[in-house]
Amino acid sequence: MRRLGARLDTCLSLIEGEKCIVDVGTDHGRLPVYALKEGRTERAVAVDISEKSLAKATLLAEKEGVNLQTFVSDGLSAVAEKDADLVIIAGMGGREIVKILDESPFPLRRAIFIPHTHASFLRSCLREKNVRVERDITVKESDHYYPILLCDFRLPWQEEDNVYVGNEGAARSEYIETRLEKINRYLACSDDPQLKEEKEILRSVYHR
Repeated sequence: MRRLGARLDTCLSLIEGEKCIVDVGTDHGRLPVYALKEGRTERAVAVDISEKSLAKATLLAEKEGVNLQTFVSDGLSAVAEKDADLVIIAGMGGREIVKILDESPFPLRRAIFIPHTHASFLRSCLREKNVRVERDITVKESDHYYPILLCDFRLPWQEEDNVYVGNEGAARSEYIETRLEKINRYLACSDDPQLKEEKEILRSVYHR
């Protein structure tokens, strides 16, 4: 098997000794299969709304000799709470992730989120839900920046965190620079108060 890339490799590194993980929207299933092969979890459940995606994940698991459970599921609807020690949601936008959280049939304990868009919206919702973001890592892959959030729903939000950027990652400074350039272009044509707030916060945390 080839490596997963910066985004999913970082996600994999955050899985440590879990009894069972649930990968929502698993698609190819490489992340849970790798987690099983490396002994990062005892069990793994892969769910997807697409039967074709789950078929790919099942074939990969068989090829690599690991036992991967799969379920057709819209979000967490078909997942048992006892299996959800760590929920992983990657490959979708922040608004979709929040929708899955709001519709979950059980409260989450720990989770890893990788929003492709609307990361600040997701962080704002986690703040409103009073969820601790333990790690917030910025990675770059294929000229795109991804935040990777490791969250504990049993602990409270930390007030020193912000909703616009994480506090670690090799690509963090580059992301801030790129984002500030975009904000300055937007503000040249608009007087958006939220963009002004984001600019102020990004500048204040840039060298931390």
